[in-house]
Amino acid sequence: MSQTLTLSMLLLLGVCVLAEIARELSFKRAALGARTSISYVRGLAGQPLLWLGVTLWGIEVVSWILVLEHAPLSLAYPILTLTYAGVPLAGAWLLRERLTGSQIAGAALVALGVVIVSVAAA
Repeated sequence: MSQTLTLSMLLLLGVCVLAEIARELSFKRAALGARTSISYVRGLAGQPLLWLGVTLWGIEVVSWILVLEHAPLSLAYPILTLTYAGVPLAGAWLLRERLTGSQIAGAALVALGVVIVSVAAA
């Protein structure tokens, strides 16, 4: 196992991060769409975005396993945590959810932390 991340591993990590962000947005929209249903569970099961989210989850799992096969966890996992910043920012951008200044600062600190860990490992 290499102690660096190759371009293909970085691309797969990008797939993981984007799939997780899209998955969470899909689940959120599916949950919102099911609110008006008489049976929440049936309403949720009938939401195409729920199934898109489940599909994205599968894509993320396969991509993550491929990353773990070739990259050290100490390098890969900090990059995956970019989702902690990406999901709220995407929710604000695409779902028009409100973020406080503290939430924006927290997202920036997560991103900065990933940069610091990545540079320290290089």
